[in-house]
Amino acid sequence: MSPYVATARRLMQLAAVVRGRAYHPQRYMIETLAGAIEDAAIAIQSSPVDEPGQFPQPAADALREATELLTGHDFMIPAAILGYVTAPVSGRLPEMQPLNAVSMQLAREDADLRARRFAIVEHNHLNARDDEVLNAALAGLIALHRKHERLAAAVAVDNDRPCNRGKAPADLAS
Repeated sequence: MSPYVATARRLMQLAAVVRGRAYHPQRYMIETLAGAIEDAAIAIQSSPVDEPGQFPQPAADALREATELLTGHDFMIPAAILGYVTAPVSGRLPEMQPLNAVSMQLAREDADLRARRFAIVEHNHLNARDDEVLNAALAGLIALHRKHERLAAAVAVDNDRPCNRGKAPADLAS
């Protein structure tokens, strides 16, 4: 499967996941987001590519709209998910950076989330032929990134406590 076909397929599946998992008080906003994602998939399939590794302009515009919607509204879906679906073309997967927690418990939670993300990516679930597996992988990545965002906020508060300031990050190897 070409990188463009793989990306278009991931985008279409993401639109379905968005319709089923996103939350917004104004339902039309979810449809707007899903529509932008679908528009990107359609543009990838129907527009010529000027340069390998680049998106056709209509697809790039739709992806920009989807990114702006995800960053400008809380759909309970992190914008990082777009990086997973566009990775076959862009060649770049989003990362989940270590949070450098000084608390052992928070450091373990961080390591667990990053290991679970690694498992989804490394077991090639994003390239599964079965739509249910791909949908589950996308839903799992959405959940993991949401949890990581919430954990990042907790780590920031914990690391800023007077008793933790200046401490080195917890060493899980010990």
